[in-house]
Amino acid sequence: MKTHYSISELLEMNLEKFPKTNRAILYKVEREKWSFIEASCQGGKNGKRREYAPPPEVLKLIQAKMLNEVLGGLSDLPTPLSSYEEKGNEAAGLPSPDVRGGELAIGVTDGSTEQQRLCESARRGVLSAVELVMEESGVSKEAAMTTILTQAKMPGFEHIAKLFSLAADGRGGGGKLPSVRTIKRWFAARESNSLAPKSRTEDMNVPSWLPVFLECYRLPMKPSVSEAYRLFVNRLEGLHSPQPSPTGRGGDVPSIHQVRRWLGKLGNVERERGRRGARDLKNILPHKRRDFLHLKPAAIYTADGHTFDAEVLNPLSGLPFRPEITTVLDVGTRRCMGWSVGFAESQFTVLEALSHASRSAIGALWYVDWGRGFENLMMTDEATGLMGRLGMTMTHSRAYNSQAKGASERSHNIFTRAAANLPSFVGKNMDDEARQKLFKLSRKEVRLHGKILNSPIPTWDEFKGYIERVVDEYNDRPHRSLPKFTDREGKRRHMSPNEFWALKVAEFGEPPRVSPEEEGYLFRPQVMRTVRRGEVSLFSNTYYSAELMEFNGETVRVGYDVQDALWVWIYDDVGRLICKAEWHGNSTDYMPVSVLERAEDKRNDERLKRNELQQQNILKERRVPTIEHQDSVNIGGMVLDMGQIKAKAAALAARRNREDDLTVEAVAVKAVEMPSETEAAAGWSVPSEASERFALYQRLCGQTDLPPQAQRWLERYPQSNEYKALSKRAMLA
Repeated sequence: MKTHYSISELLEMNLEKFPKTNRAILYKVEREKWSFIEASCQGGKNGKRREYAPPPEVLKLIQAKMLNEVLGGLSDLPTPLSSYEEKGNEAAGLPSPDVRGGELAIGVTDGSTEQQRLCESARRGVLSAVELVMEESGVSKEAAMTTILTQAKMPGFEHIAKLFSLAADGRGGGGKLPSVRTIKRWFAARESNSLAPKSRTEDMNVPSWLPVFLECYRLPMKPSVSEAYRLFVNRLEGLHSPQPSPTGRGGDVPSIHQVRRWLGKLGNVERERGRRGARDLKNILPHKRRDFLHLKPAAIYTADGHTFDAEVLNPLSGLPFRPEITTVLDVGTRRCMGWSVGFAESQFTVLEALSHASRSAIGALWYVDWGRGFENLMMTDEATGLMGRLGMTMTHSRAYNSQAKGASERSHNIFTRAAANLPSFVGKNMDDEARQKLFKLSRKEVRLHGKILNSPIPTWDEFKGYIERVVDEYNDRPHRSLPKFTDREGKRRHMSPNEFWALKVAEFGEPPRVSPEEEGYLFRPQVMRTVRRGEVSLFSNTYYSAELMEFNGETVRVGYDVQDALWVWIYDDVGRLICKAEWHGNSTDYMPVSVLERAEDKRNDERLKRNELQQQNILKERRVPTIEHQDSVNIGGMVLDMGQIKAKAAALAARRNREDDLTVEAVAVKAVEMPSETEAAAGWSVPSEASERFALYQRLCGQTDLPPQAQRWLERYPQSNEYKALSKRAMLA
């Protein structure tokens, strides 16, 4: 701050309560006899001008004017921003206070809260303003602090008042502005780098009762806090602990409110341990995302089975069931390379899906789970396994780690959405009433007619055609995990699996595929067998070829067709075809039994065993009401032996059953027409026994090439009482 000013400088200041013209100022200076000095200047008389020393009252006006100018310039200082303002600045491309440099750059990795960082930034702004006033006005630190506090109360200095409001920490007497002493403490705190206010921290000392409560809370039954608290209190009472106080104070047992507060302090994952198993807990744990966009086409194949969420007619029995769909996906392009449908996920459905995929490209890596359809000798055997013949490497995901196979798991949604478009949909989103109505209708038709007549359930061929269309639509539909591009219509969208496959093929080249000539050798399952006198045995069937004579006692590869058991293909140890062996008559069955037929028979046998076991369990659970009694009863002096009475009742019931059977036989014989002598002479006759006649009718029913006598008998027999009685008995059996 200067000590001498010229007349023009005093005029430019436009001081309050001071003359506003050169002449009036000069008159005031001469009248009050201000001291002056002559200073060099450009212009002026003889290159000099007079600069006057104002009296103290004028110096105060000059000082106030300069302070106002300095404080007015404080609006250019960076103002601390809230988190919402920071996000807005980031969206607009502006730096946040943390990255502007200087003293306002505050780290956010020290565990401080947003409010602490905001308050620290505002305090630094206040201290910078005080230092700026001191530098520009030449006043002391305390005078600068007093001036800033005074100006913050005046209109036109709202930016300073806002800076003080952000710098306050909520303590003190409740005033909006701090005291000079508080600002001095801020200067001292800045030197020790502790300008941020201290925040209240929660008490994290674990109480002694918390582990006991967590034992009651961390249960797989997922008890509520109230239920776990009751169990917790009962356990503490068993340990002779005092009763809980209503407020949770003054006793060793905490209140339920204290328990809830401590549960709130636990992490969301830690709180669920024990309530959720390790596999379920992985759904909320951090995870890694696998990058696949760099993979070459057909580098990794993944496959999995999925039970279709709609009913289809079984091609063998004609009854409704839910088929199994096995899909093969290329991980790098998300393209569905192959698929197959079957009764269940088995090695043969997997074989069909892989053969379908290999017609487009042979994968390098076969990434699957540990299911029996994938992990079997037909796939993994070093000598005869399909993996070795195709040159693929099988690798497995960890058990119960379906997250690692997200591509194949998410592909199930393709068929879930497809099943929802069918009227036979039985998924979880189907209305329960509509699902039950269709179920009853279809099962009633099966019960009355033995097959489906009017129920809207697709046939096997219709189902396969529908799945083929669904897969084609998926491969042509944009996939959100694939890169975006601008199509021919100028629309920005994701690429489809087919488009990304074509791009990869153009970049890395066409992957190898299986030719039609190689399909027979590659996709026929092979096993090792020993030649015995020109024969090889496979699945209880014997196959013979004269060309095997010189291979007697040697081990050869035997390839077989899962659909046709009439022929097998014999290869030597290096895979060279020796001959084609034919089914011989030494098999255990009169007709050859294919692998699929044997598998179906085995599956049906297991189903019968399960049904028989279930029937036995139901019969055991049936309650037979009995009246407990004594061995003998004395009625008016007459003693009755209850054992003898029970034996007589059983004998009487048996005799009545025999009489009923004789009555049925008599009625049946009387009601059924016996063959005439003419019919017997013609070479066709009706059996004499009622059971044989009933069995004959069941055998001949539906046949057309019958003699006239048989046709007439088939028309009359259902009207007889014998048929009605035996049919009723068969239904009740």
